[in-house]
Amino acid sequence: MRHSTLLPLCLLVCFASLSLFAAAQNSTRPLSEQETSETLERPDPEASRQIDTFRIRVHRLDPILGTVHEVDFDTASLDFQNNTFPERNQTLSASHLGNLGSPFQSRIFQDRTHKTPLLFMQAWEHWIEATSEFNFINTTKPYTNLRYLTTFGNDKTQEENFRFYFTGNVNKRLNIGADYEILYSRGYYQRNSTRDKLANLFGNYQSPRYEAYWKASYNYLENFENGGITDDRYITDPLTMSGGQREYESINIPVHLSDASNLLKRHHLFFNHKYHLGFERANPTDSLLTDFIPVTSLIHTFSLEQNQKRYQSDGVHANYYDSLAYFSSDFTNDTAAVLNINNTFGISLREGFHPWAQMGLTAFIQHEFYRYTRLDVNTLPSDSLNPYSALVRHNLNHLWVGGTAVRKQGKRLQYEALARFNIMGDYMGDFELSGNLHTNWQLGRFPVRIDAHARIESKHPDYFQDVYHSNHFVWNNHFRTQQRSLLGGSLELPALGMQFSAEVENLTDYIYFNRQALPDQYEGNIQVLAATWKQHVKLGALNWQHHVTYQASSQPDVLALPDLTARGDLYLQGLVSGVLTTRIGVDCQYFTAYNAPAWMPATGVFYNQQALKIGNYPLVNVYGNFHLKTMRFFVMYSHASRWFATPTYFSAPHHPINPTVIKAGLSWNFYD
Repeated sequence: MRHSTLLPLCLLVCFASLSLFAAAQNSTRPLSEQETSETLERPDPEASRQIDTFRIRVHRLDPILGTVHEVDFDTASLDFQNNTFPERNQTLSASHLGNLGSPFQSRIFQDRTHKTPLLFMQAWEHWIEATSEFNFINTTKPYTNLRYLTTFGNDKTQEENFRFYFTGNVNKRLNIGADYEILYSRGYYQRNSTRDKLANLFGNYQSPRYEAYWKASYNYLENFENGGITDDRYITDPLTMSGGQREYESINIPVHLSDASNLLKRHHLFFNHKYHLGFERANPTDSLLTDFIPVTSLIHTFSLEQNQKRYQSDGVHANYYDSLAYFSSDFTNDTAAVLNINNTFGISLREGFHPWAQMGLTAFIQHEFYRYTRLDVNTLPSDSLNPYSALVRHNLNHLWVGGTAVRKQGKRLQYEALARFNIMGDYMGDFELSGNLHTNWQLGRFPVRIDAHARIESKHPDYFQDVYHSNHFVWNNHFRTQQRSLLGGSLELPALGMQFSAEVENLTDYIYFNRQALPDQYEGNIQVLAATWKQHVKLGALNWQHHVTYQASSQPDVLALPDLTARGDLYLQGLVSGVLTTRIGVDCQYFTAYNAPAWMPATGVFYNQQALKIGNYPLVNVYGNFHLKTMRFFVMYSHASRWFATPTYFSAPHHPINPTVIKAGLSWNFYD
């Protein structure tokens, strides 16, 4: 999408959505006072003599049973500037290709998640919102947010991120909403642009006897591939590469690929609903009223997800891939796809309906259907003009049974546990056991929160780890089942601004991508230890925050992780004229040098390499962040360390981060 058409389209979407729900605003009724709510920003009280409080409830759901977890609504006015970096505020540091929307892998092993069933889409999962991460809303007044972020550049380099978010209650029980985001990052290096469109339509209905949550998502992610710069000395020794005359402008540095791209599409439909059986009980405060007490819930969850990845190139680039062309020596058009249909039926005994019901118990049965689509080099079509036209499909069925135990109403102790077993189908014998525990208590006059979690699982390898055919890569494996066990916990003292967590994980028969970018399996055990310390120190207007993670892998040749990853933020914060919250500061990101995984464009995976270490470089940014009533905005001078630090600024091997740039952003909330 061209820059000139972006703003009119955004305004059109906003106007249409606001008009659609204008009639519903007058019928919106306040939530019950018994419901948990959070008071957010509201209009200037001097503008009206009436008290106009905006309240909102936010739910997140377990994707299997739709178990509801209340969370805080994100109204943070600070750290907003971090949304212009690929990590955003979701992980400490990551391997990526330099800009928003690019392939992504966290350097913190415990932050690596799998949100989609397509193996070759996992590098883009960071830009996708999983069902477990999605916010379902119930609000007293319509809420709209407009956000625009930009990294200043010319028509060839500028990055832009626009998001429109709307949610509103039609009445007390029914909420509907829409979320649309555009990531258009042209890139500061050749053929490094991304164009992403992320759309969600969602809603929920909540009554005493019936609840329903739904979400329909469409994700379109396009990534142009350059294969990395041809020589790292364009970054590490630019004067030598330019003959001592000048440094190369980043957009003029040569790259390996000039005609390659990845295109990914995802369609997802999620629907969870519950019917509650129970009894009426007199209201303890008003004898004329009765309350419905749910005892048993009947649960159904449906999910349909279609994922597809296509890698295209006008040539085959035999020198870059150092491999044969299995399908065509003229062009590449690789494809892989997964269709997943999931149905879960459960029955739950609710927590708290009777004094002896100290926890909720749920039993469920779950059926999963997978259809994998791929190329097959053994069945090349007779039509030589389109050697990629013949596709093969493989179906898998899984039948799981399981149960959960949940206690959320305890004053001192809350917990949740899950067990499920694959009892029938292609991967029979797989299992998962997990649990979380939360407790709150006082250490003198300081509140203390302790969390603990554990997980044990055994799962067959992904279908595409065993079998995959493409123009540059063909493999046929028979990997063993993988086992993972994890134990971790955290200690938080909010009054002291401190949080400490530690985690140890054991991986048995771990599957990874080796130095040839092919899947491989390590025979034995790998232990991963991680410890994290977060601290906030405040002295008047002066604040210092740091976030440090130490990691150790027992087999760094198989699973490479930086020993130390850190981020520090030193800033002054205060009010200007009593209304403008202002933060002026400097932050620094850093990780120790290690053999970071390299990027393989053809398959879309990060793979092991031992030829190059990256890291040991401070990324310094200077920023001003401001919050005025319902508006927040920032200006940042990013990558200031380029002027004084040794130039080794790579986010992945042969993929440098953006040069020194100016970033800015605006977020505006509307509560009517």
